Amino acid sequence: MQKFWQISLTLTAIYGAVVVGMSAAISHLFLHSLDNKALSSLLSSTALLAFQTLALLALSLMQLGNAQQAETASSRKKLPALVAAGFHLGLWLFVYTVWAGLFNLPLHFSQLAPVGGQLLLVCWLLLAATAWIRK
Repeated sequence: MQKFWQISLTLTAIYGAVVVGMSAAISHLFLHSLDNKALSSLLSSTALLAFQTLALLALSLMQLGNAQQAETASSRKKLPALVAAGFHLGLWLFVYTVWAGLFNLPLHFSQLAPVGGQLLLVCWLLLAATAWIRK
């Protein structure tokens, strides 16, 4: 059963990376090339993937945590903390930069949005790796 939850967490992390990548693609590629109906479908399906990813993430982490409570390797503790810190930084870099551009907020550096997005992608993929790290 532990293997199932490892695979589930890996797939969930890949879904998270796809949501980040699709958000960038919607903003840069599809926003002006799709009609309103197609864009609406793309946005709603991406939002659905994002919300389901959160549910799967919580469930997978909870089940893996229960299955591996006795296992407390230091690298197994450090990588999730690094991933969490990367998520926080990536979200701030990406979301604040986008919002600052939309609402004329101070400290708007448009070059930081791609850095934040790339950091989020890397963190989702590192999260996938955490399911497979052993002592």
